[in-house]
Amino acid sequence: MCSAAGAQIVLNNATISALPSVPQILTKLLETLQDENSGLEQLANLIEMDVVISARVLEVANSAAYRRDRHPVLSIRTGIIILGWDMVKMLTLSIICQRMFNDYYEQSNLDIEHYWYHSLRCAVIAKSLAARTGAASPDEAYVAGLLHNIGRLGLLAGFKNKYPPFFAIDDSLPGYMESEVAHFGIDHCELGAWIIRDWNIKSFLEDAVAYHHLPAAQVEHTPALVKIVYLANLLLTERRSERQSALILANKWFELDSSVINEIMSLAVSQVHILSDSLGINIGTAHTSQHNWDKHEPDIEALVQALSKNFTPTRAASSSSTNKLVKGVIDTALINHIESTCNQEDQADGFFELLSKLSRLLCNAKQVILFTPDETGQHLAGKSIAEGQEWVESFKLPIKPATSIITAAWIKKAHCHSFQAFEGFKPSLPDQQIMRLCEVDGILCFPMFAKDTIVGVMVFALNQPEFLIAKQQLNVQSALARIVASRLIPEQQQSEPELEAAVHEERLKRFVHETSTPLSTIKNYLAILEQKMLLNGMPNRDIAIVNEEIDRVGSLIGNLYSNEQDHIAASTDVNQLIQDIVALHRQTYLQPAGVEVTLNLSSGLPKITTIPYQLRQVLVNLIRNAAEAMERGGKLSIATFMESQSDAGQGILIQVSDTGPGIPDSVLSKIFTPVETTKGGKHSGIGLSISHDLIKGLCGSIACRTSSAGTSFDIRLPIQASSQAALIN
Repeated sequence: MCSAAGAQIVLNNATISALPSVPQILTKLLETLQDENSGLEQLANLIEMDVVISARVLEVANSAAYRRDRHPVLSIRTGIIILGWDMVKMLTLSIICQRMFNDYYEQSNLDIEHYWYHSLRCAVIAKSLAARTGAASPDEAYVAGLLHNIGRLGLLAGFKNKYPPFFAIDDSLPGYMESEVAHFGIDHCELGAWIIRDWNIKSFLEDAVAYHHLPAAQVEHTPALVKIVYLANLLLTERRSERQSALILANKWFELDSSVINEIMSLAVSQVHILSDSLGINIGTAHTSQHNWDKHEPDIEALVQALSKNFTPTRAASSSSTNKLVKGVIDTALINHIESTCNQEDQADGFFELLSKLSRLLCNAKQVILFTPDETGQHLAGKSIAEGQEWVESFKLPIKPATSIITAAWIKKAHCHSFQAFEGFKPSLPDQQIMRLCEVDGILCFPMFAKDTIVGVMVFALNQPEFLIAKQQLNVQSALARIVASRLIPEQQQSEPELEAAVHEERLKRFVHETSTPLSTIKNYLAILEQKMLLNGMPNRDIAIVNEEIDRVGSLIGNLYSNEQDHIAASTDVNQLIQDIVALHRQTYLQPAGVEVTLNLSSGLPKITTIPYQLRQVLVNLIRNAAEAMERGGKLSIATFMESQSDAGQGILIQVSDTGPGIPDSVLSKIFTPVETTKGGKHSGIGLSISHDLIKGLCGSIACRTSSAGTSFDIRLPIQASSQAALIN
């Protein structure tokens, strides 16, 4: 038996939401969540394939906030029904956001997929054994089989630099468990049991996880669920001797002969392979499968030493604009969904009950407490919002420095916390009392703002492992604080301009959400496709071009909410930029429209310092305009030249010409204003205006020449833009 201290060391560094998942499942879940036609059944089928989200659903469904009777929730589908579609959607989005963009170790991807394959097969086999024997609930057996190795994920998350070599080894090999204890103070069976023990459910699920590697003689007289999971795991071993032992135990414990077991195994393998193929998961091969361990006993320590050479320390999460964009998109989707759900609850009592559930669900908070100013405005008084919180009203904190972490959040107008190991404040006596009454390690406090006015402080009571997760997603707590603040102040009648502005902002918000969120799914699928093509020796430049276009669209959408420009000038190969744009659009709408493209690009053209994203936008606008002007087809010519610019020295000239009907004189004089368009229909006529502003911001110029034989646009740009360039959003 391992020590409680050993378990706590790991649990302090890893909670369920922080455990690694298979990226392909997260991608599919994200796609399902954004599909308005998807239902609860489709979502349940996917969640049942993911160890982490399944465990989190059961953990929350069994918490005091949701469980109204003493019956434990041991079916994932039942847990989803109890939480409801909205709550499960927010929970899943939250985990996806936390997991997909945290620090990640690419070396372990294959091993995580193999872990998933083993766990899912164990779950399917356990469910089949329970159904055949009638000795246990099939749903409970499935959950126990799925979670039997969750302790391995806990160790992987808790010891990111040390555990990967262990994770790559077959955990059923002799000496493996002893080696885990020697290195980490606890084995994965006991840690998995600790994780489930925190759910406070009366079930043998914890025992099934804890005992699945004991000698068979010790398990013989345990309840059926424990033996079913033990047998399912043993059937999956790669050693012939143990597989033979499993067949003997199946007959001894459940009177199942080898033909029945072989049928169950065959169906399980077939079912899981179908699922892996549908998700694009490559099962891979475990490191240890290359050896025949029936012939000799492995030296686990030597094997770990050998494998550790294949692993390097984890890298920090990527700071690329792509990852920031996609993470921001998921964050936005999550917060919008929180706001939408909260707005559905009109009654104050129902709203605060929902608030407690959301805090538990998304932030792992044991309790959430509100403090608001008293009548004098000199103190923050506790406000009871849930059953059993009457004691909160006994606290009245003077708004002065050093009174409390709660008042510090009010004074600083920023979030504060008590976790000193992570640059937190030292808790005062009132803080310590609140932490003791909430039975937690610390508090995380957020000021609540309504229209730039602070109206109170929201306090999340958390243990340290939950705080480590919460601090990675502080925008969720901030959103909850903002939503609560709007409920605490009396609603004021808005003037007509204010109301119109609010409606416009809501429409803009919905546009950003509905347009941005699918980009993450597209980019994930492109990454999977690119990975497959590279593995098959088929590198494809087209995928990189599409990714750049997605980033460009994402930046445009992101700028709708930003008053600041964060695009950085870079050395740019204009010829390559033009070739990429033409390659992207040639087959999509140029060739189908009968447009023939000719490129006359100067071979000696130097790179220029500019903002590639903005120049790309201008060229795309001009190319699309030219194609749309030639309704019956025609010729599009793009040329580049070096030229002397009297006011700026050497520069480049880009000419985009078409053989369309030309532009009328009445329109030509106002061609760069946002009201003139010759295309009609739904065209807004702002493309050339945007292009003009962008080129001007890049210290360049754009001019138009037109006749009945066609139209040509000349773009002139300096090789080195001025540092005073006005960057246009």
